[in-house]
Amino acid sequence: MPASAAPDPQSPRHPVLIGLDWGTTSLRAYLFDAYGTELQRLQASQGILAVPEGRFRESFEALCAPWLASDPGLPVIASGMIGSRQGWREAPYAHAPAGFEEIAGRLSRLDDAAGRVFRLVPGVQASTQMGAADVMRGEETQVFGALAARSLLLPADAAHRDGLFVLPGTHSKWVEVRDHRIVALRTYLTGETYAVLRSHSILGRLCADPAADDAEAQLHARAAFDIGVQQGHAQPGALLHLLFMVRTEGLFERFGASQLPAYLSGLLIGAEIADAWAWCGDELQPALVGSTELASRYARALHLLGLPASIASEECTAEGLFAIAVRAGLVPNYLKMV
Repeated sequence: MPASAAPDPQSPRHPVLIGLDWGTTSLRAYLFDAYGTELQRLQASQGILAVPEGRFRESFEALCAPWLASDPGLPVIASGMIGSRQGWREAPYAHAPAGFEEIAGRLSRLDDAAGRVFRLVPGVQASTQMGAADVMRGEETQVFGALAARSLLLPADAAHRDGLFVLPGTHSKWVEVRDHRIVALRTYLTGETYAVLRSHSILGRLCADPAADDAEAQLHARAAFDIGVQQGHAQPGALLHLLFMVRTEGLFERFGASQLPAYLSGLLIGAEIADAWAWCGDELQPALVGSTELASRYARALHLLGLPASIASEECTAEGLFAIAVRAGLVPNYLKMV
């Protein structure tokens, strides 16, 4: 193509969309072509809590400056806490059951503040068995990304339209999907509870992390984790009592200091799995979505308890952002089936 020619929007390498995964502590940006291929990725520690005085537009434009300089008119879709009350603008939740169409139909417009076509993914709200509300922001995009990826790999039957997705994290989510629609979810403060107990309770006084290069210490930590998982799973209703055992097991040196963090983690994850499994039943095999390290820890716990799980791609967020953008009509040259 001559140097003076305009770029062909149907070229597989021509950017058509910017996707943002904008959470509490980090910001990731993806540049997509019309096939959904990720052309480039950028990342910054500009989570919503780190953006000074609500200057979200400036933070976005600073990170994506190279892309915007080449094509200022690129549409943007963003998911995560950027659409929360503490974010750029609050995006009302979509109510479960919610599928691609419901999510795409409830994208919030931010064009006026962003100076371009800019959409916020709404997140999902579901009712609990007690009549209260459970919610998620960002995880729904990961789930839809996993569903989009699964649709490309498996034949079009019920086997890939239903699923149970587990998203470990600060607030761990268990999400039930039926016929490509999120129908229920359950949140656990497992990660946050672990962090608080380690850093701000008497339990943390005896804890020490095993050295990364000490294979024997790592092995002993895994053994302590396994014991914690089994105990937490066996007695989830006694979790508050079991947590105190982290202290006594350290005081009487049944576990070394470098085993106690793993034991604490195991207790919390084991109790979470016990409750979640009672909630969702055993009809669906869980698929783990999230960082490799944390997903692997949950996979180990599930396997130990006789509940094998698959691990979804770490690219689920990018897949989800693009799939939702397609359903919303933000990407006119989409050539891949979802």
